[in-house]
Amino acid sequence: MPEKLKFFDIKAKKPFYTDKYEVKIVEKKKGGKVKIAFAISPYTGIRVARIIGPVKEEGKKKKK
Repeated sequence: MPEKLKFFDIKAKKPFYTDKYEVKIVEKKKGGKVKIAFAISPYTGIRVARIIGPVKEEGKKKKK
């Protein structure tokens, strides 16, 4: 069961918590990837988003 995340509905100007969301991985312009969660607001029914954080890539070497 996914954990509850806090989202903010800009139109209703209210925050809400939900565990019904969809996570997508999106590539940024300057490289790297970021996880974004999408949910439906119970107040207005619009789709809202929240950035979860960067995707940690396995096997990538750091430059010195």
